[in-house]
Amino acid sequence: MRIITMQGRLMLIVSVAILPLALVCGLALYALLDAQQASNRATTLGVARAVAAAVDGELRLTIATLDALALTEPLGSTTPEGLAQARQLASAVRRSHPEWVSLLLAAPDGRVLFDTDAQPGAGTRRVVESGSLAQVLRTNQPAVGPMVPGPAGRLAFAVRVPVLRDGETRQVLTAVVLPEALASVLRRQGAPEGWILSVFDSRAARVARNVDDERWRGGPPSPSLQQLLDEMGSQSEGVGTALTADGVRAQTAVARLESFPWFVAVGTSVELAESPFRRSLLAYAAGLLVSLAFGAAAAWWVSRGVTRPMARLREQADALGRGEPIAPQPSGVPEVDAVGDALAAAAGQRQRHEAERQQLLDAERGASAAAQAAQQRLARLVSAGAVLSQSLEEEATLAAIGRVVVPAVGDLCRIDLLDEHGVLQRKLTQHFDPARTAAIAAMVSERQASSDAPGSFPWAIATGRTFLHNIEDAGLPASLDPQLRDFVAALGITAGCIVPLVARGRTIGAMAVLQAESGRRFSADDGALVNDLAQRAALALDNVRLLAQARAAQKQAEDANQAKDEFLAMLGHELRNPLAPIALALQLVQRRDPQAFVRERQIIERQVRHLSRMVDDLLDVSRIVSGKIVLRPEALDLRDVVARALELTLPALQQRGEMPQVRLPAEPVPVQGDALRLAQIVGNLLNNAAKFTDPGKAIRVGLAVEGEAPQAQAVLQVIDEGIGIDAALLPRVFERFVQAHQPLQRAAGGLGLGLAIARSLAQLHGGSILARSEGPGRGSTFELRLPLQATPASPQPLPGPSAEPSAPLALLVVDDNADAADALASWLELDGHRVRAVHSAEAALEALAAAPADGAICDIGLPGMSGLQLAERLRADPATAGMALVALTGYGREADRRGALDAGFDDHFAKPAQGEILLARLRAIVDARGPGPVAWRAARNTMA
Repeated sequence: MRIITMQGRLMLIVSVAILPLALVCGLALYALLDAQQASNRATTLGVARAVAAAVDGELRLTIATLDALALTEPLGSTTPEGLAQARQLASAVRRSHPEWVSLLLAAPDGRVLFDTDAQPGAGTRRVVESGSLAQVLRTNQPAVGPMVPGPAGRLAFAVRVPVLRDGETRQVLTAVVLPEALASVLRRQGAPEGWILSVFDSRAARVARNVDDERWRGGPPSPSLQQLLDEMGSQSEGVGTALTADGVRAQTAVARLESFPWFVAVGTSVELAESPFRRSLLAYAAGLLVSLAFGAAAAWWVSRGVTRPMARLREQADALGRGEPIAPQPSGVPEVDAVGDALAAAAGQRQRHEAERQQLLDAERGASAAAQAAQQRLARLVSAGAVLSQSLEEEATLAAIGRVVVPAVGDLCRIDLLDEHGVLQRKLTQHFDPARTAAIAAMVSERQASSDAPGSFPWAIATGRTFLHNIEDAGLPASLDPQLRDFVAALGITAGCIVPLVARGRTIGAMAVLQAESGRRFSADDGALVNDLAQRAALALDNVRLLAQARAAQKQAEDANQAKDEFLAMLGHELRNPLAPIALALQLVQRRDPQAFVRERQIIERQVRHLSRMVDDLLDVSRIVSGKIVLRPEALDLRDVVARALELTLPALQQRGEMPQVRLPAEPVPVQGDALRLAQIVGNLLNNAAKFTDPGKAIRVGLAVEGEAPQAQAVLQVIDEGIGIDAALLPRVFERFVQAHQPLQRAAGGLGLGLAIARSLAQLHGGSILARSEGPGRGSTFELRLPLQATPASPQPLPGPSAEPSAPLALLVVDDNADAADALASWLELDGHRVRAVHSAEAALEALAAAPADGAICDIGLPGMSGLQLAERLRADPATAGMALVALTGYGREADRRGALDAGFDDHFAKPAQGEILLARLRAIVDARGPGPVAWRAARNTMA
């Protein structure tokens, strides 16, 4: 047996003691290195998640701002005024976000409707990046586009949200965001020195970097990072080793954003991460060598000094495994102390990493909760807007507001609105328990708070401020008005929010949302929600008021229009009544003595025609404005219309001493229209030319056909050498009551309605009229254009006087105007007819009972029984059912004519009427009339 010396044994003891210790320390360091690497990977991945959550939150905040803007009223409009308001609102939002390049609104086809960074009217352009625009249109959801260079070459990315109206994307609202916005997010993360944080877009282009951002912006990931991404595949996160863009080997974690196809890469230098362990390893090796060198010499006293520190190291390792804190204790052995320090440092570092990780997790949960709460509030506001827009009736709108607020937001909702006198009126009291609503409403009606009492409706309206408090707030109950304090105590209110209702810049009332039985409390976010709901409620209620005001204004306008029509009808009646006997008296004078008072009769005839034309013009304008003109279209030859118009205007043209020069085509000019109205158009143009052209100067009338079928047109020109039209007056010459400047004596006369009536009648026929003039004193040209008919019209005679009756008639004249009745009777008697004149319907019935008549000429506006009632009585009586009845009245509207025909009259004439035409019509009716009521009905249906 070999003998081992003490030194040897000590060396053996030292060797046996140190070598296992070295082995254990090596294993511990290896395990610590492995644990540290795992911890580093987890830490890097946690940082990547946190950065991804921060970037995702930043993008969500941008989308939330755009969504709120997209819900505002001007957005979705397509009118220039609506787009201008939308641009103004967007510009205000843009100024509060300096990280945005601009806000722009795009149509679904990619056209930019406005850009806050461009001048209005800068020209139409299209969006730079259309992929995200197509995604928004396809999904009706927000989208974030990749980073691309803009028109000026500056890199930016687009955040787009749909502008939804009725579930349809009408427009797309886009915020063009600078990459610096995300770079600032990376800098705010407070990453340790040597950490590299990068954000990549959906095309794997680097958007932002916390180090050398501008240098590497827009570049692709490094090949090793791209390889790591390929290995990840569809996984949302991954960890590996990759080279940074600077060529530094780094431990890299990749995390994809939750909502968008972007990802975040976080890297820390491997050299930096492993340097503590290398130092520990070197220290361990040096300590081991020193221990071996000095172990033999100090073995006799070192052996005891080694076992105890080793036991403490074991305890520290166990504590490290359990996650407990480690307190280093000096042992006198450097190697043991180094291991103890390393274990203590590892334990501290582990605790710090776990704390940081917990903070990141808590921050991520908070951000997610805040985003979810914001999304819920936004969804509730969108739902509220849809509900409030369903009706424009006050009761239904108030009920909708109550349903939106109770019970989802509060237990009780109250709304008071200001009436037209500024007095608050109770409009809504709604509790989630319907049985209590009436009781609470009665309690509210008995209370009236002062405008100086904070929390009252008058206070909210007077100050324009919001009152938001929970009852347990310090000092709140004591500061309340006594009435409010009693109200709070009676209902057990736990929280309240009183908001003024402001719409379009004016306060219209106030709304209160109260918590009671549920015990809920109000937070700042709840207050913001109530304020947003109040804004939507105020707008809906203001729309209700505006609709009510519009209806009242429409009713007033309709009443005024009805009064105007009745006034014009009465005016026409009262003006025509004195004109009729004057005209008949002139005709009597002429027929009795054609040479008597020739000049005087001509003067009176001209003035009677002038007055009659002004009355007709006034009534025609009234019918045109109210849309009551009824045309009787037929196939016509426009040449016949011109001939008839020349005949009607012959008195005015003859005064000039020289007739117009008329040039008509040899072939028919077929048009479709009302013969009388077309003749009125041409007559008005001829009267206008005669009125403003001195005798001796020419008036020319030309008719031609222009164009090819089916766009061919008939063109009628009335050209004069008169006073001409000033350039300032020319655009307004067809407006009502517009006339050129005339001397005080107004030799031309008139109301300025002839051209306005002509243009309106031409438009009703599908045609147009235009005027041309080279200036004052140089004449004017009026041109009428009508669509040409494909088939030429067969010549049809226009209404005109018929032949004189061949046999005398027994006639009855009924008119309460004695002069008019006697003059007409005298005129008819000159033609050899037997005429009786009476002045009331009752007298007419007595006269007919005494002796029958072939026909009667009857006024409508008779005292007592009206002319319409008289006609109905005569038609109902078999003895008088077959006689001819003609209405001669001052009521000349189309409605008056229809009423007369419906009452039983055969025809209707407006005063003053030409005696020859009136008598010819009577003769035609009598000749066509067969005996008995049946024959009268058939004849009336034929001629009406």
